[in-house]
Amino acid sequence: MLKKKPVPAPSASWGALAWPDAILPLPLDAQFRPLDERRLGQIAARQLPSCRAVFVAPAASELRPDLVAQLTRTLAERPDIGIFYGDDAVVDGTGQVRSVHCKPAFNPALLMADDYIGFPLLIRIAAFAGLVPDFRQRYPSVAWFRYLLGAISAGIGIDRIPETLIASPLERPKATRTARAHALDRWFETTGVPLRTSPGLTPDTLEIRRTLDPRPTVTLVVPTNQSRPKDDQGRPVEGAKPHVINLLDSLGRSTYPADRIRVLIGDDVADDAIYRGRSDRFALTRMLTTRAPGERFNYAAKMNTLWRAAETDIVILMNDDLVVRRPGWIEALLTFALDRGVGGVGGRLLFPNSKIQHAGMTGGIFDVFAHPWYNRDAAEPTYGDWALTQRDCSAVTGALFATRKAVLDAVNGFDEDFALDFNDVDLCLKMRQLGYRIVYTPFAEMAHHESASRQTSFAPGSQTARFLRRWHDVLAEDPTYSPQLRTDTDVVAPRADATRWITERRREG
Repeated sequence: MLKKKPVPAPSASWGALAWPDAILPLPLDAQFRPLDERRLGQIAARQLPSCRAVFVAPAASELRPDLVAQLTRTLAERPDIGIFYGDDAVVDGTGQVRSVHCKPAFNPALLMADDYIGFPLLIRIAAFAGLVPDFRQRYPSVAWFRYLLGAISAGIGIDRIPETLIASPLERPKATRTARAHALDRWFETTGVPLRTSPGLTPDTLEIRRTLDPRPTVTLVVPTNQSRPKDDQGRPVEGAKPHVINLLDSLGRSTYPADRIRVLIGDDVADDAIYRGRSDRFALTRMLTTRAPGERFNYAAKMNTLWRAAETDIVILMNDDLVVRRPGWIEALLTFALDRGVGGVGGRLLFPNSKIQHAGMTGGIFDVFAHPWYNRDAAEPTYGDWALTQRDCSAVTGALFATRKAVLDAVNGFDEDFALDFNDVDLCLKMRQLGYRIVYTPFAEMAHHESASRQTSFAPGSQTARFLRRWHDVLAEDPTYSPQLRTDTDVVAPRADATRWITERRREG
């Protein structure tokens, strides 16, 4: 007769808390199965009449001393949410903090790419109706992830508790990439969404890609003044091609069918000599966008004129100083831009020296909207691998921005009062205000000579003040970031107080 393996006991902190009848603690083993699986059956059968919510976390985790008060307050303050998740830390055998995972508000793209939610979970009993995790399927360790996918389909509200609630001696408690990919692919099949998974850019992340059949025609909207690359002293490089020609030449590397690509160029220069003799396979249209003598350049107004002239619904707004680095960049952008819940999609932009220019934008850093990891080496690790991971952002740069004309019409395009700066961020935030998501994807990667295609100047103080007034709430707390992350640096990192209770407990011990 085979002997049953002993059931591990939860850490001492589980028993040290005074759990009310309304909250049922559900500690998990190393495979994320409940230590007492009968509890799930009792929940499904409604045999625990006084229970209102279940707290789920690995049994080996240490729990925050004031956890019960936190959970009770959260349940009372957010009756609209069925599933909450909290931040978690990983500690070594001596209790030293190795990492802390500070999580954004519900972030669908990041969840698909890297199950950032993991544990702990606080789940209302009502959210278990017909959705009790099933550990009998392939990859039982992914049961809670599958449960979250089911909750999304059921329309159950999901949101964060922006506090570090557990400290785990395990690695980051979540299912493996292989198990998550299997669960996602089955979910996509069940829901009929034409998406599939493939390995991401890091060992633990996934790429989500749309099956494009048929492939829609897209218009690349490109403003230019025929500027040329400059050297370190700001002088034009002798014999260098104009930026817009380098961009057009690089489009030949794209895997998207050329007969499905239209390029609409808005040119400030009347002379068309640089375009003569080209034999591009994509359709190329040039519009003159010359200005009257003394008229100031207004990027927002120029782009509004251009996108409205596009003859396709899908448009990709682009600076002329881009060069294609990843052949599948259009497919990567359309994976999300074709989602009716998404307003716009931005890509990963690197300077020619392979340093990061754009990997999503974050509100509140330096009290404005900033580019995390700006001018950092692209090979350097970033917090949570975020620079290399698909995720929802509050804003992305307008230098590479895929969207639909219907969405641009809904927000009346760019605000032309923001002539040079802030117009792209303002556009994204207006879309989010209407309920659209903004997504960043590293699989649409370009080299970017930043600001080469426009005059270099700073926005007037009046425009800066107007932007800060309009978007004060997002600057105060960006939902796609975390209040437990620092805002005094563009290198994303946890605040010192994110793990205070852990270090205090370690000192006491």
